[in-house]
Amino acid sequence: MKQFRDDIRERAMKLGRIPDDIKVLYLVYPFLGETDEEAKAKHRRIVNEPSFTEAALAGIGQITDIDFSQYELDKPLPKLTTNGESGALDKFQQWGSGKTLRQLASERFDNGLDLIGTPDAVAERMGEAIEAIGGDGFLISTPFQRISRHYVNEVCEGLVPALQRRGLMRTEYTRSTLRENLREF
Repeated sequence: MKQFRDDIRERAMKLGRIPDDIKVLYLVYPFLGETDEEAKAKHRRIVNEPSFTEAALAGIGQITDIDFSQYELDKPLPKLTTNGESGALDKFQQWGSGKTLRQLASERFDNGLDLIGTPDAVAERMGEAIEAIGGDGFLISTPFQRISRHYVNEVCEGLVPALQRRGLMRTEYTRSTLRENLREF
């Protein structure tokens, strides 16, 4: 993540742009619970569901233009090429790791930040990540096939206030356009 941000900023400078005018937001998939143990159990349960594996493979297949259903889940993925998004494929397939397609699918939503836990614990890790990596924030998504009201509540009523208490998220919008609000924070 840091390499990506540094690369974007360096390219901006070479093109005569102001690096701070370019906002870098990282896509994250937090798993939240009332306790860290509850969140970890939820994470294990969800990533072990067959529908989760199917959804993960469908998602990466959509980006890379590859039908992963033609490969065996419990065997290493052969080295693939694509006319789709090759960077996403390279990151996903971890060529040479020996991981099975099922393992790769279960790791699809893990960016190494370990955003599994209580809202306060996850907010703390998000703050530490921005401090260490740099960047301008996160885009919070879900690894589920569809977003549930329950997940939205966990984020809006748990994670958002925890981020706000740390000064990592605004409490109000003061500008009239999305662009102005993004550039302000």
